[in-house]
Amino acid sequence: MKKAPRVRLLDTTFRDAQQSLLGGNLRGDEIVPVAGKMDAIGFAAMEAFGGATFETQVRRREDPWAYLRKLNKATPNTPIQALIRGQNLVANRNFADDAVELFIKHTAKNGIDVFRVFDPLNDLRNMEAAIGAALKAKKRVQGALSYAVSPAHSVELWCSLAKGLVDMGVHDIVIKDTSGLLSPQATWELVTALKQTVKVPINVHSHCSSGMAPMAYMAAVEAGADMLDVAMSPLAWGNSQPAAESVIAALQGGEYDTGLDLDKLWDVQHDVESLKREHIAELSPVADRVDASILRYHLPGATLEDIHHQLDAHGAADRLAEVLEEVSRVRLELGYPPLVAPIRQMIATQAVYNIIGGERYATVTQELKDYLQGLYGRPPVPADPELRRLVLGREEPITIRPADLLEPQVEAARQQLRKMNLDTSDDSVLIQLLFPNLAIDYLRAPEPVASERPRPAAVSTAAPAPAPEPAPAAASAPSTPVMAEFDVEVDGEVFKVRVSGAGMTVMPRAGPAAGAAPASSPAPPRTGEGTVIAPMQGLIVKIPVKQGDAVKLGDVVAVLEAMKMQNDIVTTVAGVVREVYVKEGEVVSPSQPLLAVG
Repeated sequence: MKKAPRVRLLDTTFRDAQQSLLGGNLRGDEIVPVAGKMDAIGFAAMEAFGGATFETQVRRREDPWAYLRKLNKATPNTPIQALIRGQNLVANRNFADDAVELFIKHTAKNGIDVFRVFDPLNDLRNMEAAIGAALKAKKRVQGALSYAVSPAHSVELWCSLAKGLVDMGVHDIVIKDTSGLLSPQATWELVTALKQTVKVPINVHSHCSSGMAPMAYMAAVEAGADMLDVAMSPLAWGNSQPAAESVIAALQGGEYDTGLDLDKLWDVQHDVESLKREHIAELSPVADRVDASILRYHLPGATLEDIHHQLDAHGAADRLAEVLEEVSRVRLELGYPPLVAPIRQMIATQAVYNIIGGERYATVTQELKDYLQGLYGRPPVPADPELRRLVLGREEPITIRPADLLEPQVEAARQQLRKMNLDTSDDSVLIQLLFPNLAIDYLRAPEPVASERPRPAAVSTAAPAPAPEPAPAAASAPSTPVMAEFDVEVDGEVFKVRVSGAGMTVMPRAGPAAGAAPASSPAPPRTGEGTVIAPMQGLIVKIPVKQGDAVKLGDVVAVLEAMKMQNDIVTTVAGVVREVYVKEGEVVSPSQPLLAVG
């Protein structure tokens, strides 16, 4: 009888790997045929759903549920895994328990066999609803520990968290190292301790961004790890996982042999390489490399990329070292949270504000306020009380589970769709719940026909710094003939690419309605005392004042979304709103005047 492999491999090519390197831009109709070939390889599971890729599909009007059903049909021999951010599901905010239960139930019904559940703060209270729903659906559940390095994170803490997850009923424990900070020694010590504490399989997940992941994986298997996360080599390394082919070859013939046949991988490798070449425009040059500064600042590669983009938008790339130092300081003040989405974006954004704004915490995001109020959960240690008082005043943070503050949401969303004469199936209700700003356009517009979709043009990702995508709008008619025009998505943001005889131009995707005549350029707004300016590039999501309104010092006069964070913009003088220069839905540049108070 053939001996069972000591170490099993879980493939991440079509979720974490393509999200880490290509911004999640592989389409379902590209993934499914290749996944069908991978079904014969023998991976323990294939993570191909959830995380940020769900939102990316909705943004480009691709049906994530239809994709999941097709994927499930194409892979009868390999379990499909979803990544679930606890009470956040696949978004960046908490949902009520009824929404969590419906999402897990519906996802299981449509083809998910394994649910990997984590919380950015490792607050087990934020994981229990999703874990309970997945167990109720009779699916395999992995409880993931968001790995971090700090004075607050000890082996004893990890073991305590793992025991709590096993008590909830999870089948596996995952060491989820999104930053690539697991050293071989730390890995060996942690896996050894976990194997002694809990009697369930241990899975190790790391990213190659610091260069240590392959060494950490070897230490993991020697310490008794049962499973490793890998990706097909064209979408491995950099911010992604170690290559499946390399790990299989490294362990072949020894006591940790995976039992997988390398010959079955070569055809699939070629297909994945072809997909990568077709999406080379979306390959992030920052993510596709080893960056040793990760070891110095203990930051994931994605956080470094966020900071690069924000500083480029401000024309302040030369202040990178200052911002990286500030990230460490902000993280300490917030109680050493793991740098996992969406916490990492919040900390990166705040660090940039603190450096380029001239005064620390003069501008704070709504997300930071929510964090300090306890709406994200409990950090490893309490946040600095002085910072909390500065941001919240006399407000006290909550101590209950954040989701306990939420009323049921499912039926209200269904009623809302019914009033608009839109589809009220669970497919649509869940998209309305998860992404209400995208749902109406998504549900009213048909999915683009595959044959009509243009292939992305090859452009440099060092083009203008990405800004949050405004509400979809048709581009204005070009004043000169063009040979081709494409929408290119880079790191989740959309740029319009025009190719003509004169060459290629790249610009943010925005403009007047189709057929509208180009507007003449207005005179630049006056600047001076009382002028409120944009602190960074972003999308104006709200202007709560109008011309003639009286405002007090510190009143919120605009809300700007940048790097998926909403920022309150306040007036620094009291008076009357004289002019408003921008509209809701408009993308603004750093230091652009928004309105004038006098």
